[in-house]
Amino acid sequence: MQMPRSHTRHLGTTYDTVASHSFHVAVIGYCLGRMEGLSDEKAMKTSTMGLFHDLAEARTGDLDFVAKHYTVANEEKAVDDQFSGMDFGKDLHNLLDDYETRETLEAKCAKDADSLEQLYQEWVLSWQGNKLAQKWFDSDYKDRVPGLRTESAKKLAHQMKDSNPQDWWWSQFIKDDMAIDREKLLGRK
Repeated sequence: MQMPRSHTRHLGTTYDTVASHSFHVAVIGYCLGRMEGLSDEKAMKTSTMGLFHDLAEARTGDLDFVAKHYTVANEEKAVDDQFSGMDFGKDLHNLLDDYETRETLEAKCAKDADSLEQLYQEWVLSWQGNKLAQKWFDSDYKDRVPGLRTESAKKLAHQMKDSNPQDWWWSQFIKDDMAIDREKLLGRK
């Protein structure tokens, strides 16, 4: 919760943490899993992968793409240390191994959720006027979207690019092309 994501120092207008990122990845991962035809149980596994996928960063920090050229974080040791002494530590370690190998549909959905969440952060910041975030979004969209592992993730990425980040909730309060029902909006109805 206290570990900021490394892009916060570059993009400047976000307060994203490793914990908030992991939460978003878990929610997106569950939805992607269901969109890809996974059962509730398997989609929950995808969601759990999303929650735990960056847990090592609580110890190693979140290295951005530049830092990774100069620094190597021993995430395997961090995971080993984090899960040592727990009766269920092996289960969590196996879950992260599954995520890292990306062989199961659950792991593919979790990784796609990780990529979509980063795109989403950049997209929202760009709509708020952050020109650097727009540049990152354009680059990540071009480079990451073709590499997404599921068709559902690609579809969501394309829909994101062509929409407004406020649409998902704003449309519930707007009627007839911007005519606001002020009484309902103010809670008087």
